[in-house]
Amino acid sequence: MRQVIRLPEPPVRPEVEARRKAGADILRPYRGRFVARKDERVLFDADTPQEVLAWLSEQGIDGAVVFRVPVDPTVDMGSHGM
Repeated sequence: MRQVIRLPEPPVRPEVEARRKAGADILRPYRGRFVARKDERVLFDADTPQEVLAWLSEQGIDGAVVFRVPVDPTVDMGSHGM
């Protein structure tokens, strides 16, 4: 039987933790939706990634990240980084 050894996680600086929390707060209203995000802003949200990509194309926007916001990040891993 193999034993799993868990190493302690490195400490996170308070300012990094605050940025993470702010990012999560921004995405909370979009749980379960696909979003386009660029420069820390949510540009558009929809039910499918195809709708988001079509909107980005229509707007001529490059460099946005499209992903599904998990309903529950501890359970719902979804598909990320479309």
